[in-house]
Amino acid sequence: MTVYLDNDWTYIGVLVDRSGSMINLNPEVVSKELTQFIKDQEGGKVTVTAARFDNEYEVFIKNELAQNVTITPDDIKPRNMTAFYQSFCRFIDDIGKELSDMTDVRPGKVVIVVLTDGEENNSQGIYLGENGRKLLFEKINHQKEVYSWVFFFMGTNIDAINTGKNIGIDQETCINFANTQESCSTVIKTASAQVSKLRTTSASLFSNKENLKKHISFTTDQRASCSTVNKNVYKL
Repeated sequence: MTVYLDNDWTYIGVLVDRSGSMINLNPEVVSKELTQFIKDQEGGKVTVTAARFDNEYEVFIKNELAQNVTITPDDIKPRNMTAFYQSFCRFIDDIGKELSDMTDVRPGKVVIVVLTDGEENNSQGIYLGENGRKLLFEKINHQKEVYSWVFFFMGTNIDAINTGKNIGIDQETCINFANTQESCSTVIKTASAQVSKLRTTSASLFSNKENLKKHISFTTDQRASCSTVNKNVYKL
């Protein structure tokens, strides 16, 4: 069965850390900026799935039209620990299953955006430790190589560049930000700009992974504006 890819349709997956330490970034700020990030994706069809995680994982918005999406402070109220590998793996599986169930038309572009402020510390079972990291790496790499998913990774209190690289996300689309409300606001705005840039790329550029990577890479100036603490700014 042939499934039509609608290149005017972008599917955005947003995975948000809600572990206890995220209180430093203020859920009022994070929710407001994430909502605006989604609203800023104008033109064409945009649908959004969003999930939150601490030691638990939960989808709270599922394939909603972007203009109808609002993320509230209560949606991402900080608590508990950080089951990062487990939650990220489940998020990929959930979106993969949803897309595979679309038997007529699927989005031409799939973008995954992750916001986190700490390292993995609570995944269980097959997701525990190095095995969990390898499993996540395999899942991300599979979706990138086979289905051309694009991943953006925003991290604070960690080296987001190396953390992203170790789970299979291109360094060009990983970015550090200082652990302040102002820097969190800036990094989400910065990611929004890059996702908008991605969405307006031609089909020919989108199909050329290396050129696309350069096109949507965070710039040195963008990195500097977000990170005043972590010195790994990954100069191209």
